[in-house]
Amino acid sequence: MDFQLLSKYGIKCPESEVAKTLAEAGKAADRIGYPVVIKIISPDVLHKTDVGGVLFNVRDHDEAVWGYERLMTRLKGKKIDGVLVQRRASDKSFELIVGGKRDPNFGQMIMVGMGGIYVEVLRDFTFRICPVTRDDVEEMLHELKGYPILEGARGRPPVNHKALVDTILSVSRLLLAEDPAEFDINPLMVNEKECLAVDMRILR
Repeated sequence: MDFQLLSKYGIKCPESEVAKTLAEAGKAADRIGYPVVIKIISPDVLHKTDVGGVLFNVRDHDEAVWGYERLMTRLKGKKIDGVLVQRRASDKSFELIVGGKRDPNFGQMIMVGMGGIYVEVLRDFTFRICPVTRDDVEEMLHELKGYPILEGARGRPPVNHKALVDTILSVSRLLLAEDPAEFDINPLMVNEKECLAVDMRILR
């Protein structure tokens, strides 16, 4: 996950550290504070959850150390550059996907949708040609079938709408400036307080 790239465009991420050894993983988790998420870092793994490359609720030092060993064993044979130890987002967060791709006719296209592991199942997303304005982003969000969830559902408060819109506008700027073949933040975790890019993928 390219934190410098995201930070360059004002896109916020959870507190995270890269660990290359078992000891580093335990110390990083202790510093960040529990619970944490531990993710494999590998150029051979495109979708981490599909291969069991993510441990979502690591609650103490022993689990962090055991989790590092478990990921190394599970993904033996892959090129592994270490693990990412990351503060776990609030349980009250909703998962979105925000990304884009370079279209041969229209240039950079930005996408917003309901994200996480269900993005390809629910297929609840919408596109626009970059650059987008704040009004464009508002329209995109309202086009989502899942938008009422973001406004508050089943006792949950509405998400931080301004932070979400600002993040999508930042992604639009990133797409135009960096001109990647493909880019996505999935999931983008949003709740009533914050909007955090938990994982990203970029193809130049």
